[in-house]
Amino acid sequence: MSDMLDLAILFAIASLMLAGLNEVVFKRYSTKVRSRGMMISGVGLVWTLLLLVDVGLRGESIDFTRTGLVYGLGAGLTVALANILLLESLHHLEVSLGSTIYRLNTIAVVILSILFLGESMSPLKLAGISCGVIAVLLLYRQQQSVFGHHDGLRLGLTLVITGALCRAVYGVLSKAGLQQGVDMDLLLLIAALCWIASGFAYARLVEHRYAITRSKIVYSLLSGCLVYGIVRTLLSALALGQASVVITIANLSFLMALAVALMLKMERLNPRKLLAMGFAVSAIALLTRA
Repeated sequence: MSDMLDLAILFAIASLMLAGLNEVVFKRYSTKVRSRGMMISGVGLVWTLLLLVDVGLRGESIDFTRTGLVYGLGAGLTVALANILLLESLHHLEVSLGSTIYRLNTIAVVILSILFLGESMSPLKLAGISCGVIAVLLLYRQQQSVFGHHDGLRLGLTLVITGALCRAVYGVLSKAGLQQGVDMDLLLLIAALCWIASGFAYARLVEHRYAITRSKIVYSLLSGCLVYGIVRTLLSALALGQASVVITIANLSFLMALAVALMLKMERLNPRKLLAMGFAVSAIALLTRA
């Protein structure tokens, strides 16, 4: 049992690192006026191809069931919407703030896991969540002091908070589906197809920008590889560990996003950000012990 938990934590940390890198890629893409929907759709296409190659190399097949389709569609649509909102929000927010608030869906995950998955709350989980919340508040005050209150900041916050709630629903639906015996590859395939369809629909109906350009192809290839690694490691972690612990650890990917942003000189380090990172590390330690 301990070995399974250790493996689940390792998968969650791998997902954390890949997600942090991907959120920096999202930020780079969103700095210019480009279709977010076409980016999401391209990522879904790369994800689908990688999954089919992966399944083929393993010599396995995807087990299609009615239960799997129901959970897959629910999870796939919510995670596609979550990432469209994240990508839009990063046009208005620093990557450290946007990534951290997006990962604050941890609170919703814990509540939903207790209500629907039969998991229990503990003092250590509460302490870990509290440290994560403090980290978010510190980063929010940082951007507030630099940019002040304006429409762009408020819009960005609204978008990323809504995306965080959708991301929480995705995590709980995925865990519930795995508990019902749904094939992990089926969940991945349906989610990827939802990204393709949702992204194109958003580009066509909302943005009215759906041209295919070289930059979109390059960003889609890079992000598609990262996203496939994120979801593969996250679902592997969910299959072995509790959703409230696994998703909470993976959600601290803002540490990785902040570190990469600092290396690329997209942001500057200061005592407030350093303190926020300390609270985030404390959250990982507490939730791992829980």
